[in-house]
Amino acid sequence: MKDSLLFIRFATQYAKENRTFRHIKQFKRWHRDKKSGDSTLSRGLPWMTYDAINFLEQICNRSMRVFEWGSGGSTLFFASRCKEVTSVEHDTFWIKSLRKKIEELNLDNVTIKEIESMPINNFDTLNPENPDDFISKEKKSSGLSFEYYVKSIDQFEKEYFDVVVVDGRSRNSCIKRAIPHIKKGGYLIVDNSDRKYYLSPFPYLNNPEKWEKREFMGPVFFQHAFGKTTIFKKLIS
Repeated sequence: MKDSLLFIRFATQYAKENRTFRHIKQFKRWHRDKKSGDSTLSRGLPWMTYDAINFLEQICNRSMRVFEWGSGGSTLFFASRCKEVTSVEHDTFWIKSLRKKIEELNLDNVTIKEIESMPINNFDTLNPENPDDFISKEKKSSGLSFEYYVKSIDQFEKEYFDVVVVDGRSRNSCIKRAIPHIKKGGYLIVDNSDRKYYLSPFPYLNNPEKWEKREFMGPVFFQHAFGKTTIFKKLIS
């Protein structure tokens, strides 16, 4: 009952803010998932909105190369559908659980890069909304730089990836670094894009001649709060 009431609370708030009731249709699915005791790893699904997951199921194919900042159920999801997956993760404890699951599923097309943040002395002078500062608003990330974590994609050639997922730390920095590495016809996926500062430094992503934009808003499985996942398709090289 408590879960249902919390869903209604967030659904009502979301309906007012976004002037839509489309998300109500997903209540039964969300309620079933919430009660299941499953996790993103056990399901092998990205921790994103339901509509975003449905869209990704449609576009993924065995020829795709995927890069992601932030690992988990999404890693398993893409590995089971795409050619190769490179996942960058800063949490050493989480990596152990993920690697165990990858071994259980016998997935041989996944590369996990463990890149921890680094302590810096000038953290207070930097802005987490500046893509060139490589820091995060996350409280646990105070005093830390994610520069090496973000720049890990630079070892790959330009337009190498079909899909790049931004779902980890220092997301502004990751978005800026991702764009040159996405091939024409490829996708940039930004999760939790309801946090407007993630995309505010990149107004050119709203240019319909260069990027096809889709926003997937609504409930996210295993949590009460609603969210938004934005997916951009690159139309030109």
